[in-house]
Amino acid sequence: MTERKYDVIILGATGFTGQITSRYLASHVETEGIRWAIAGRNKEKLENVRHNCSGHFPDLCIADVMDMDSLKALTAQTHILMNAAGPFALYGEQVIQSCILTSTHYLDITGEPSFVAKVYNDYFYKAESQNTCIVNCCGFDSIPADYAAWLTARALPHDLPKKLYGFVRTNATFSGGTLSTAVHALHNESRKISYKTHLPKHPDAPRIPLKIHYNKDVNHWAIPMPVVDPHIVKRSIYRLSNEYGPATTYAQFWLRSSFLKVLKTVVPVTIGIVGIRFKFFRERLLKKFKPGTGPDESQRARTRFEVICIGKTADKTVKTVFSGADPGYDETAKMFSQAAFVLHHKRIHQSITPGVLTPVEALGEDLINRLRKENIRIETMMN
Repeated sequence: MTERKYDVIILGATGFTGQITSRYLASHVETEGIRWAIAGRNKEKLENVRHNCSGHFPDLCIADVMDMDSLKALTAQTHILMNAAGPFALYGEQVIQSCILTSTHYLDITGEPSFVAKVYNDYFYKAESQNTCIVNCCGFDSIPADYAAWLTARALPHDLPKKLYGFVRTNATFSGGTLSTAVHALHNESRKISYKTHLPKHPDAPRIPLKIHYNKDVNHWAIPMPVVDPHIVKRSIYRLSNEYGPATTYAQFWLRSSFLKVLKTVVPVTIGIVGIRFKFFRERLLKKFKPGTGPDESQRARTRFEVICIGKTADKTVKTVFSGADPGYDETAKMFSQAAFVLHHKRIHQSITPGVLTPVEALGEDLINRLRKENIRIETMMN
């Protein structure tokens, strides 16, 4: 319960998602009783972010993610650091090191499987020994999938083997920062330098084939998704086996309404995966989609998402729906901020679990209750 100047600092506040999150925080921190600040390298850009906030204006902190002394000076001032500065594979590891050194709790919105695996592999016990909680993927990646799977599994018979199918659909477009992150992640994957977490599998866990198929449960075509969500959900299953049951399998798919739309999705992705190996292709993408740019407010207002988890045992089926508005930015800002508020209140009540945790592990039911009040639908039903 050491006193520090701030309860929460958001690093990367001048990025596209960071700006939206800062505005959301500004309208909620006074109600939550939180002292806060925004951080980044450029004071002028930070002042612009503060000027666009409506409500409780933040303090400004100057910090450079490539300078460890600068980071330690920043993280030592706050109980919780919210990190929105990506790509995380390039800029995130030193931030986590700094948080552990200063015993500062950490949340981020990464969607990078390799980074998430490296953090879990290398920093779990270091964070635990420093009584520090590190939580990756506190936005659209991967709160909806993590919570939908958890709620579905808990509604099924505990001791029976179970299959959890995650399905995602959205009409969202993405920011330059998100696409820049994807370029770096795919390039590292093509060079075989990405990290993996290898968790033990229960011998009775059923198998879910990862293939394109027409799924009758949702009446859509389903495309396997090579994203971070399954990594997070599988870790929750492993770490919380007393809640999921001992033999649980999860797989995630992207939904498309017709086979033509499947082709329109798969072909460009395949071209991208091949093209990303070439420098000129990467540079063209990075030049076209610059960090800090993204869909405007009117575009985001027309965007929706739905994450469905269907869980099955031999004789029972349960479905959870987790849905809301614009997933990548507006709802991510909401989830990210509410996750920080939950962690803040857990810190006050000295109920934080240290280590490198998934959102479900770290935040539990408290986050569900908050998100429902913020107009995100989270509903579990018998199918």
